[in-house]
Amino acid sequence: MSMTDQNPTHRSDTDPRGRRPETFRRTMLRETKPSPKTTELWLTIIGVGLLTVVYNASHDASLNLFRACLLGTVMGSAYIVSRGFAKAGSHEHNVGEYERS
Repeated sequence: MSMTDQNPTHRSDTDPRGRRPETFRRTMLRETKPSPKTTELWLTIIGVGLLTVVYNASHDASLNLFRACLLGTVMGSAYIVSRGFAKAGSHEHNVGEYERS
């Protein structure tokens, strides 16, 4: 068989079922936006920054270092949970053509 043979029945690059690679389909899952492009990241950073400023400027004894660190940890944990929910619910099935490289 020559390399210039155009008969598709003699092609060696087909899968076991006889389909040619040009007919394969690939399912593409759309991911969420990267974290620097989301508002929840920036709101979390601003919130922790404001908490730090309020802690340093406050003369109130009820906002001690433990409570400030606890609030910062809660903010960070809330961000992590919100990103987890966003990624878990972001599967959108798009069918695209298989691209050979």
